[in-house]
Amino acid sequence: MAKFYLVALLCAAACAQLSSAANIADAIDADLRVNIEGYNKILATVDEAHKANLEKLIAQTEAALKETDHKEKTKILDGLNGAFPDEFNQYLNRKLQELNIDGEVQQSLDFYKALLENAESNEFKADIEKAIATLTTISQETVAAKKVESYLQFTQDHRASFQEFLKKQTLPQIEKSLNGAIKFFDGLLAEADIKHKDEIVALKAQAEGGLAAASLEDKQKIYYEITNPENKELYNYLKEKYIEKQ
Repeated sequence: MAKFYLVALLCAAACAQLSSAANIADAIDADLRVNIEGYNKILATVDEAHKANLEKLIAQTEAALKETDHKEKTKILDGLNGAFPDEFNQYLNRKLQELNIDGEVQQSLDFYKALLENAESNEFKADIEKAIATLTTISQETVAAKKVESYLQFTQDHRASFQEFLKKQTLPQIEKSLNGAIKFFDGLLAEADIKHKDEIVALKAQAEGGLAAASLEDKQKIYYEITNPENKELYNYLKEKYIEKQ
């Protein structure tokens, strides 16, 4: 199932935001408010060809925000899946990238600066310093579209050995995420009234396979698959159970 990418809540980026929510409805609302704020910023300068679709998206998202029952909220959001043409989705994704690029560049800067602190005798110290200098230049770009383009090009300019080094730095985090998923599935399987038991058993086995996978790319692919299952009912069930446990 190709989910509408703006409202998928069971993902790593949303977890931190959702963890402090008092209940499921509040958790969804927190995400919706962020989405609406972004959509309205885009609406101010939207291309005329996409204005009607964006206004429709805002109206439906606001309707979901006003709904008090979390299951009805989910139903409204599920209705967005496939409701908009690919051309609009691509346009909106690009505009959201432009809105969020400053934060992404800053996160990358923080990451490389943290690496530099431990790179006194590291063979990649010069690469890290170059990356920081490049990101600093990108952060000073005033045209959002150019900033996005430069940022996307940034990692492609790393030499192969440095790319491999960076992958090793992210490996512990993805393995931590996979272990967290296994623990989450174990918790569900221990519940007497569990739903979708067979599917969750299979997801747990897939997560365990991810830990054993040889490459970072395979681990990331498996983590994405177990947090975005194709079964729509299973996806919604896992999303609700995850939020309940925060």
